[in-house]
Amino acid sequence: MLRASLSWRTTQALYVQLVVGLFLAGCVASPVSLFRPQPVFPPLKVIQNGDYRGFLAENRRNLSECGGSMACDVTLFNLGFVYAYPQSPYRDPQKARQYLHELRNRFPQSPWTSQGQMLLAFMNEQVSLEEAQRRLRTDLRARDATIQKLQGQLNRSREIDIDIEKKERELFR
Repeated sequence: MLRASLSWRTTQALYVQLVVGLFLAGCVASPVSLFRPQPVFPPLKVIQNGDYRGFLAENRRNLSECGGSMACDVTLFNLGFVYAYPQSPYRDPQKARQYLHELRNRFPQSPWTSQGQMLLAFMNEQVSLEEAQRRLRTDLRARDATIQKLQGQLNRSREIDIDIEKKERELFR
């Protein structure tokens, strides 16, 4: 019995060591994450502080200095973003598309390329929604005009009916 108890304690100790070891192994970063930093969303800074002019100037300067290196991918994304973002005073969807297409063509493997493609998809969806909204407004204006026209015809018809009734009363007097 003492022998069975000892192996039970040994088993418990091994189990505890295994659980602690797995827990600690889960807390340790893998070698890949040590050498590959998690991307941060660079435009977040400009969204928070609102300095679009400075952000635009900095990224234009970075684009001229990066010389086609891999660092240009973030800069191209930032420029596409500043021209695509609706709250940006520099909003220009055409320029945004140019920068995001350049990002896709020059750096197809960059994680910023997929971000840029999502931004383009949202921009295209926004354009579709704006076009649908314009069509609906045009249809609404046309229907309002039709309603006004019909309302006018109805009013004239009522006036004619009233005039006819007056004339009929005069004839029967």
